[in-house]
Amino acid sequence: MEKEPVLHTKWCGKHWIHLDEVTSTNDYLKQGDFPDGTAVIADRQTAGKGRQGKTWSEAPVGQAMYLSVLFHSMKISDMGLLPLLCGLAAARSLGAAARIKWPNDVLLGEKKVCGILCESKIQKGSVSAICGIGINLNQTEVFFAQNNLPHATSLLAFSGQRRTAQAAAIQLLEELEPILEQYRQEGFSSLASSYCGRCVTLGRQVRVIRAQQEITAQAISIAPDGGLVCRKAGETFVIRAGEASVRGLYGYL
Repeated sequence: MEKEPVLHTKWCGKHWIHLDEVTSTNDYLKQGDFPDGTAVIADRQTAGKGRQGKTWSEAPVGQAMYLSVLFHSMKISDMGLLPLLCGLAAARSLGAAARIKWPNDVLLGEKKVCGILCESKIQKGSVSAICGIGINLNQTEVFFAQNNLPHATSLLAFSGQRRTAQAAAIQLLEELEPILEQYRQEGFSSLASSYCGRCVTLGRQVRVIRAQQEITAQAISIAPDGGLVCRKAGETFVIRAGEASVRGLYGYL
């Protein structure tokens, strides 16, 4: 992997750190003082994690992308929307077939190809955000079967296309920067239709799983703060990322 990629961005990923191995790219950014837009990519991640404390299955070197990006000067109100914005960027970077399962699981062929974990960091009295993004690139269907991952896929398994981790990171960062700049200038409303157009959760009957409680409802829209608006028995309520899991009635979707 090249250590200094050519990026057509103004600030996102311009400070680039390549690591052979790290426990977690998110944790690496938490531990230091880095400039805005710093991107950390690792060949191998030994303790990757996902939302709600779940682990990210380790793939052989070169078969997945492990990337984290640091954003300074965030507002607390941004944190609910940032996972959706990163999900939209990741979906765009993977092509027209990519879809999003709310809030930010990216799918190819109804299987998960990308997971995203956004975390906040207090630094010098201001709030920063760290967005960790993992994309399955070159694993085979055999890999997912052997690791008991029936709902996962890769770019290779879905389309036969191979992509290096660095190429995947470049494409993602070049999609992410304009999305974030549009959000900062115009708000989420200007991106909502693009997100909703890729979101497979909307219009479906879903199971909302919170602690020991499970509710069946219909997902109808995305709230201004990024929450999922659901309807049950004529009443609407909002689920926010991190407080519950949303599953389809008959499986992962």
